[in-house]
Amino acid sequence: MNTFELLFFMIPRLPASKCIISICVCYLFILNCYSQLSESMHSIPNDNEWIRENDALHPCITDDEYQTIQKNCNANAFSLELQTTVTPGSVLLNWPLQAAQALHDCSYYYISAYVDQNVATGAIQDFNCGTNTYDSHRGTDISTWPYNFYKMDNNLVLVIAAATGTIVDKHDGEFDKNCATNSMMANYLVIQHDDGSRALYWHMKKNSLTTKAIGQAVLAGEVLGIVGSSGNASGPHLHFEVWSGSTVATRIDPFSGSCNSLNQKSWWANQKTYTETAIIKASVNTTDLVLPPCPATEIPNESSVFQIPFQGSGLPAGYAKFYIFIRNEKTGLNADMSIINPDGSNFLTWTYSSPSDNKTRIQGWSKKLPTAAGKYIFKSVYNGMTCSTPFEMVNPTNSNNTDLNSLCRIYPNPSNGKFVLETEQTGVFEIYTLFGARLFQTEIHNHKSEFNLPIPNGLFYYHLIQNNKLVRSGKLHIK
Repeated sequence: MNTFELLFFMIPRLPASKCIISICVCYLFILNCYSQLSESMHSIPNDNEWIRENDALHPCITDDEYQTIQKNCNANAFSLELQTTVTPGSVLLNWPLQAAQALHDCSYYYISAYVDQNVATGAIQDFNCGTNTYDSHRGTDISTWPYNFYKMDNNLVLVIAAATGTIVDKHDGEFDKNCATNSMMANYLVIQHDDGSRALYWHMKKNSLTTKAIGQAVLAGEVLGIVGSSGNASGPHLHFEVWSGSTVATRIDPFSGSCNSLNQKSWWANQKTYTETAIIKASVNTTDLVLPPCPATEIPNESSVFQIPFQGSGLPAGYAKFYIFIRNEKTGLNADMSIINPDGSNFLTWTYSSPSDNKTRIQGWSKKLPTAAGKYIFKSVYNGMTCSTPFEMVNPTNSNNTDLNSLCRIYPNPSNGKFVLETEQTGVFEIYTLFGARLFQTEIHNHKSEFNLPIPNGLFYYHLIQNNKLVRSGKLHIK
């Protein structure tokens, strides 16, 4: 018999006066349990429960594909009369990924596998003498995270040229949401640098590659495409591989370390640390995030605006979900969380202690939101670094500005989901439900944009954000 059964079993056997007291005790007990449930913690120790990494049996690039790439590159380099004298190492590499303007996370990736330095079959070792690699892996796998398919669908992480060079091989048009072993070719680019070295950019999103053709030059930092999951991929990531010469046998590891037997010096202009332990995202959510099996797109259920009173799906009245996303979690490190009031004081604080080492960790809590209108901050500190996100509590009568003037105009409004947005200010355009759940987000580059969105009938709010600031808001009626 559990506690509830015991209490209710006892009540009918008590005198009437004591029965009332017992009912009150039961009520307080239930409230206490409900309160504890409301403060519950949601832990996801490793994102790889949903996205499996490549391994020795499922390599990013097969031997046959290597032969095809090598043949194509050499033939194209010959026809383009590119230099054949190699002076490797004279070109330094920049990081090959970049966050799009619409992405405001504190970071957006983790290293899922380095180059395997151990040539023996069945044995692995990365440049730092660790085991963050898989057997015979020849490149660096940089996985986008969190919400890698969401990032891919919304073009939030760009692949950029690590160094200036010439395109010597290119392939596009392949399916880009692979999750398991297959024989499909990836969407990719190969760039030959001025010193004769080459860089491979593998697994990119379909039809996202630069319009430049083989033989054309690209500059360091130039956008090459979007991170995807094409070819033999287990989820969205960039396989970045560097050859010092014209064959796969000349591969190097751009990271320098005591266990790098391929090259002594780093090829990076600024080499990143082996583990970049940090909270790379902090979010406030209307309800639990949704992580469906690969390759379905994740549903973050994030919001930056909460209407008073707020009711999140599956949550107690007034509660929201607060999440942190840790990269390279370390046992025993503490994360300090706080909700900061508009005046800078703390509304609420709590602490999380890492129970184990993990490449990725998603940690969430149900916490009660402030009930006073104003602009708040959810702040998290881990390993000496801070990641925070702003959110706003709004009253129903003041939640939006419906005066559409020349600064921002939507027409027709009401519409069936097909409408035009005219604005004098570019930025990020977002659509929210009345309860603060974000339904849509995109980056606005033009002063006139057309939309045709499959949004259900109802009344919604839109936001126009510029430089992380809300510059315009209003109501959007879909019928």
